[in-house]
Amino acid sequence: MNKPAPPTTPSIPTLPVLNSSQLLQGQRAVVIEHNGERYTLRETRQGKLILTK
Repeated sequence: MNKPAPPTTPSIPTLPVLNSSQLLQGQRAVVIEHNGERYTLRETRQGKLILTK
């Protein structure tokens, strides 16, 4: 007897991974421009990242 084929799952694209040190380059904050808008990515004293417009 033939078993039914297991359901296929759509392939999940692999997203690029950037280390925060690659973005910050030794700074506490950087400006990211996206679609003509500027955003600030900053690291807090507790080591967390905050993105603000």
